[in-house]
Amino acid sequence: MSLTSNSQVFLGGEKMDLPKAFYFQGGPQAVILLHTFSGTPNDVRVLGRSLQKLGYTVLGPMFTGHGTADPKQIFMQGKPEIWWQDTIKALHQLEVDGHQQIAIFGESLGGLFAMKALAEFDEVITGGTIDTPLFEVDKSRVSQRFLKECQNWYTKLQLPEAEINDKMRFLSHHINEMLAAISEYTVPVHDSLAGLTKPVFIAQAEADELLDRSIGQQLADYLAPTAPVTLKRYPGAPHVMTYSEQGRQLAKDIGAFLTQIMPIKA
Repeated sequence: MSLTSNSQVFLGGEKMDLPKAFYFQGGPQAVILLHTFSGTPNDVRVLGRSLQKLGYTVLGPMFTGHGTADPKQIFMQGKPEIWWQDTIKALHQLEVDGHQQIAIFGESLGGLFAMKALAEFDEVITGGTIDTPLFEVDKSRVSQRFLKECQNWYTKLQLPEAEINDKMRFLSHHINEMLAAISEYTVPVHDSLAGLTKPVFIAQAEADELLDRSIGQQLADYLAPTAPVTLKRYPGAPHVMTYSEQGRQLAKDIGAFLTQIMPIKA
Protein backbone atom coordinates (compact mmCIF):
# COMPACT_ATOMS: atom_id res chain seq x y z
CA MET A 1 0.00 0.00 0.00
CA SER A 2 1.05 3.59 -0.54
CA LEU A 3 -0.45 4.94 2.66
CA THR A 4 1.71 5.74 5.67
CA SER A 5 -0.89 7.01 8.15
CA ASN A 6 -4.28 8.69 8.32
CA SER A 7 -2.60 12.05 7.77
CA GLN A 8 0.13 11.17 5.25
CA VAL A 9 0.47 9.39 1.94
CA PHE A 10 3.34 8.33 -0.32
CA LEU A 11 3.24 10.21 -3.60
CA GLY A 12 6.04 9.77 -6.09
CA GLY A 13 8.07 7.98 -3.44
CA GLU A 14 7.83 10.89 -1.00
CA LYS A 15 5.65 11.43 2.05
CA MET A 16 2.96 14.05 1.61
CA ASP A 17 0.70 15.44 4.30
CA LEU A 18 -3.00 15.15 3.57
CA PRO A 19 -5.12 18.33 3.80
CA LYS A 20 -6.56 19.37 7.15
CA ALA A 21 -9.21 21.70 8.49
CA PHE A 22 -7.99 25.14 9.55
CA TYR A 23 -8.87 27.57 12.32
CA PHE A 24 -7.26 30.98 11.93
CA GLN A 25 -7.58 33.12 15.04
CA GLY A 26 -8.60 36.75 14.72
CA GLY A 27 -11.17 39.07 16.25
CA PRO A 28 -14.66 38.46 17.65
CA GLN A 29 -16.33 38.46 14.23
CA ALA A 30 -15.96 35.05 12.64
CA VAL A 31 -16.25 33.49 9.20
CA ILE A 32 -16.83 29.89 8.13
CA LEU A 33 -15.54 28.81 4.71
CA LEU A 34 -16.91 25.59 3.21
CA HIS A 35 -15.12 23.72 0.43
CA THR A 36 -16.22 21.98 -2.76
CA PHE A 37 -17.43 18.43 -3.38
CA SER A 38 -14.39 16.11 -3.46
CA GLY A 39 -12.23 19.09 -2.48
CA THR A 40 -10.73 20.05 0.87
CA PRO A 41 -10.26 23.15 3.05
CA ASN A 42 -7.17 23.84 0.93
CA ASP A 43 -9.63 25.15 -1.68
CA VAL A 44 -10.44 28.10 0.58
CA ARG A 45 -7.31 28.34 2.75
CA VAL A 46 -5.82 31.36 0.94
CA LEU A 47 -9.18 33.14 1.15
CA GLY A 48 -9.20 32.33 4.86
CA ARG A 49 -5.78 33.90 5.40
CA SER A 50 -6.88 37.02 3.56
CA LEU A 51 -9.90 37.42 5.82
CA GLN A 52 -7.79 36.75 8.92
CA LYS A 53 -5.49 39.60 7.90
CA LEU A 54 -8.53 41.88 7.97
CA GLY A 55 -9.15 40.84 11.58
CA TYR A 56 -11.66 38.01 11.27
CA THR A 57 -11.46 34.61 12.91
CA VAL A 58 -11.82 32.05 10.12
CA LEU A 59 -12.79 28.38 10.40
CA GLY A 60 -12.49 26.00 7.45
CA PRO A 61 -13.94 22.59 8.37
CA MET A 62 -13.48 19.36 6.42
CA PHE A 63 -16.58 17.65 5.09
CA THR A 64 -16.80 14.04 6.31
CA GLY A 65 -15.16 11.56 3.93
CA HIS A 66 -13.06 14.24 2.25
CA GLY A 67 -9.34 14.85 2.60
CA THR A 68 -8.38 11.17 2.79
CA ALA A 69 -6.07 9.21 0.51
CA ASP A 70 -9.04 7.35 -1.01
CA PRO A 71 -11.95 9.21 -2.66
CA LYS A 72 -14.13 6.17 -1.94
CA GLN A 73 -14.46 7.52 1.60
CA ILE A 74 -16.58 10.41 0.29
CA PHE A 75 -19.30 7.87 -0.50
CA MET A 76 -18.65 5.45 2.33
CA GLN A 77 -18.67 8.11 5.08
CA GLY A 78 -20.43 11.14 3.65
CA LYS A 79 -23.76 12.34 2.32
CA PRO A 80 -25.57 15.70 2.32
CA GLU A 81 -27.18 15.18 5.73
CA ILE A 82 -23.80 14.43 7.28
CA TRP A 83 -22.17 17.44 5.61
CA TRP A 84 -24.93 19.61 7.02
CA GLN A 85 -24.06 18.29 10.47
CA ASP A 86 -20.41 19.18 9.78
CA THR A 87 -21.60 22.73 9.08
CA ILE A 88 -23.60 22.87 12.32
CA LYS A 89 -20.56 21.62 14.27
CA ALA A 90 -18.47 24.43 12.82
CA LEU A 91 -21.09 26.98 13.88
CA HIS A 92 -21.27 25.45 17.35
CA GLN A 93 -17.47 25.56 17.67
CA LEU A 94 -17.43 29.28 16.97
CA GLU A 95 -20.28 29.91 19.41
CA VAL A 96 -18.55 27.93 22.15
CA ASP A 97 -15.45 30.04 21.53
CA GLY A 98 -17.47 33.21 22.08
CA HIS A 99 -18.18 34.38 18.53
CA GLN A 100 -21.66 35.88 18.31
CA GLN A 101 -21.48 37.38 14.83
CA ILE A 102 -20.79 34.83 12.13
CA ALA A 103 -20.63 34.93 8.34
CA ILE A 104 -20.55 31.81 6.17
CA PHE A 105 -19.46 31.32 2.58
CA GLY A 106 -19.18 28.18 0.51
CA GLU A 107 -17.69 27.20 -2.82
CA SER A 108 -19.80 24.98 -5.10
CA LEU A 109 -21.20 22.25 -2.76
CA GLY A 110 -20.14 24.31 0.26
CA GLY A 111 -22.40 27.15 -0.86
CA LEU A 112 -25.43 24.90 -0.49
CA PHE A 113 -24.81 24.51 3.23
CA ALA A 114 -23.74 28.13 3.62
CA MET A 115 -27.11 29.29 2.31
CA LYS A 116 -28.97 26.76 4.43
CA ALA A 117 -27.18 28.06 7.53
CA LEU A 118 -27.93 31.63 6.50
CA ALA A 119 -31.63 30.79 6.30
CA GLU A 120 -31.83 28.80 9.54
CA PHE A 121 -29.56 30.46 12.12
CA ASP A 122 -29.98 33.97 13.52
CA GLU A 123 -26.32 34.19 14.55
CA VAL A 124 -25.33 33.83 10.90
CA ILE A 125 -25.83 37.41 9.77
CA THR A 126 -24.45 37.23 6.24
CA GLY A 127 -22.83 34.87 3.79
CA GLY A 128 -22.75 33.75 0.22
CA THR A 129 -21.83 31.39 -2.56
CA ILE A 130 -19.06 30.82 -5.08
CA ASP A 131 -20.29 28.94 -8.16
CA THR A 132 -23.04 27.11 -6.29
CA PRO A 133 -26.00 25.59 -8.16
CA LEU A 134 -29.12 26.32 -6.09
CA PHE A 135 -31.19 25.37 -9.14
CA GLU A 136 -31.29 22.14 -11.15
CA VAL A 137 -28.34 22.03 -13.58
CA ASP A 138 -26.53 19.46 -15.70
CA LYS A 139 -23.84 17.88 -13.52
CA SER A 140 -22.47 15.42 -16.08
CA ARG A 141 -19.21 17.34 -16.41
CA VAL A 142 -18.82 17.22 -12.62
CA SER A 143 -19.07 13.43 -12.77
CA GLN A 144 -16.58 13.17 -15.64
CA ARG A 145 -14.06 15.48 -13.94
CA PHE A 146 -14.36 13.62 -10.64
CA LEU A 147 -13.69 10.21 -12.21
CA LYS A 148 -10.76 11.54 -14.24
CA GLU A 149 -9.15 13.14 -11.20
CA CYS A 150 -9.62 9.97 -9.13
CA GLN A 151 -8.02 7.86 -11.85
CA ASN A 152 -5.03 10.22 -11.92
CA TRP A 153 -4.79 10.20 -8.12
CA TYR A 154 -4.76 6.41 -7.84
CA THR A 155 -2.12 6.26 -10.57
CA LYS A 156 0.08 8.74 -8.66
CA LEU A 157 -0.27 6.55 -5.58
CA GLN A 158 1.20 3.72 -7.67
CA LEU A 159 -1.55 1.30 -6.70
CA PRO A 160 -1.73 -2.04 -8.54
CA GLU A 161 -3.78 -1.84 -11.72
CA ALA A 162 -6.32 -4.37 -10.47
CA GLU A 163 -6.88 -2.31 -7.32
CA ILE A 164 -7.27 0.88 -9.33
CA ASN A 165 -9.82 -0.78 -11.60
CA ASP A 166 -11.78 -2.05 -8.60
CA LYS A 167 -11.85 1.38 -6.99
CA MET A 168 -12.87 3.08 -10.23
CA ARG A 169 -15.75 0.64 -10.70
CA PHE A 170 -16.98 1.59 -7.23
CA LEU A 171 -16.70 5.31 -7.92
CA SER A 172 -18.32 5.04 -11.36
CA HIS A 173 -21.23 3.21 -9.78
CA HIS A 174 -21.76 5.75 -7.00
CA ILE A 175 -20.93 9.20 -8.39
CA ASN A 176 -24.18 9.86 -10.27
CA GLU A 177 -26.18 8.53 -7.34
CA MET A 178 -24.41 10.98 -5.03
CA LEU A 179 -24.90 13.93 -7.38
CA ALA A 180 -28.60 13.05 -7.61
CA ALA A 181 -28.81 12.99 -3.80
CA ILE A 182 -27.20 16.43 -3.64
CA SER A 183 -29.67 17.76 -6.21
CA GLU A 184 -32.58 16.35 -4.22
CA TYR A 185 -31.21 17.90 -1.02
CA THR A 186 -30.92 21.26 -2.77
CA VAL A 187 -34.66 21.60 -3.48
CA PRO A 188 -35.87 22.38 0.08
CA VAL A 189 -32.81 24.59 0.67
CA HIS A 190 -33.70 26.61 -2.42
CA ASP A 191 -37.30 26.91 -1.22
CA SER A 192 -36.22 28.03 2.27
CA LEU A 193 -34.40 31.02 0.78
CA ALA A 194 -37.60 32.65 -0.46
CA GLY A 195 -38.07 35.81 1.61
CA LEU A 196 -34.50 35.85 2.96
CA THR A 197 -33.60 39.36 4.15
CA LYS A 198 -29.91 38.94 5.07
CA PRO A 199 -27.16 40.35 2.83
CA VAL A 200 -25.80 37.79 0.34
CA PHE A 201 -22.58 37.79 -1.70
CA ILE A 202 -22.65 35.77 -4.93
CA ALA A 203 -19.50 35.09 -6.96
CA GLN A 204 -19.81 33.78 -10.50
CA ALA A 205 -16.93 32.36 -12.54
CA GLU A 206 -17.44 33.47 -16.11
CA ALA A 207 -15.34 30.60 -17.46
CA ASP A 208 -16.87 27.86 -15.29
CA GLU A 209 -16.02 24.62 -17.08
CA LEU A 210 -18.33 22.42 -15.01
CA LEU A 211 -21.63 24.19 -14.40
CA ASP A 212 -24.02 26.56 -16.17
CA ARG A 213 -22.56 30.05 -15.93
CA SER A 214 -25.98 31.57 -15.27
CA ILE A 215 -26.34 30.04 -11.79
CA GLY A 216 -25.08 33.17 -10.03
CA GLN A 217 -27.53 35.43 -11.85
CA GLN A 218 -30.37 32.98 -11.22
CA LEU A 219 -29.70 33.03 -7.49
CA ALA A 220 -29.36 36.81 -7.44
CA ASP A 221 -32.70 37.23 -9.24
CA TYR A 222 -34.36 34.77 -6.87
CA LEU A 223 -33.13 36.56 -3.73
CA ALA A 224 -33.35 40.16 -4.95
CA PRO A 225 -37.02 40.83 -4.03
CA THR A 226 -36.21 40.66 -0.29
CA ALA A 227 -32.44 40.35 0.27
CA PRO A 228 -29.61 42.82 -0.40
CA VAL A 229 -27.57 40.97 -3.04
CA THR A 230 -24.04 41.62 -4.25
CA LEU A 231 -23.29 39.72 -7.46
CA LYS A 232 -19.69 39.77 -8.70
CA ARG A 233 -18.59 38.24 -12.01
CA TYR A 234 -15.04 37.08 -12.68
CA PRO A 235 -14.02 36.90 -16.35
CA GLY A 236 -11.73 34.00 -17.11
CA ALA A 237 -12.28 32.35 -13.73
CA PRO A 238 -12.71 28.53 -13.56
CA HIS A 239 -15.16 26.65 -11.36
CA VAL A 240 -12.85 26.40 -8.35
CA MET A 241 -12.20 30.12 -8.40
CA THR A 242 -10.49 30.37 -5.02
CA TYR A 243 -7.63 28.29 -6.41
CA SER A 244 -7.18 30.43 -9.53
CA GLU A 245 -5.61 33.71 -10.63
CA GLN A 246 -8.94 35.40 -9.88
CA GLY A 247 -8.86 34.16 -6.28
CA ARG A 248 -7.01 37.24 -5.09
CA GLN A 249 -9.67 39.59 -6.46
CA LEU A 250 -12.38 37.36 -5.03
CA ALA A 251 -10.75 37.61 -1.58
CA LYS A 252 -10.62 41.40 -1.87
CA ASP A 253 -14.28 41.55 -2.87
CA ILE A 254 -15.46 39.27 -0.07
CA GLY A 255 -13.33 41.23 2.38
CA ALA A 256 -14.85 44.52 1.24
CA PHE A 257 -18.34 43.03 1.47
CA LEU A 258 -17.71 41.74 4.98
CA THR A 259 -16.25 44.96 6.33
CA GLN A 260 -19.44 46.74 5.29
CA ILE A 261 -21.88 44.17 6.65
CA MET A 262 -19.93 42.84 9.63
CA PRO A 263 -17.22 45.39 10.48
CA ILE A 264 -14.40 44.39 12.79
CA LYS A 265 -14.90 45.38 16.42
CA ALA A 266 -12.10 45.62 18.95
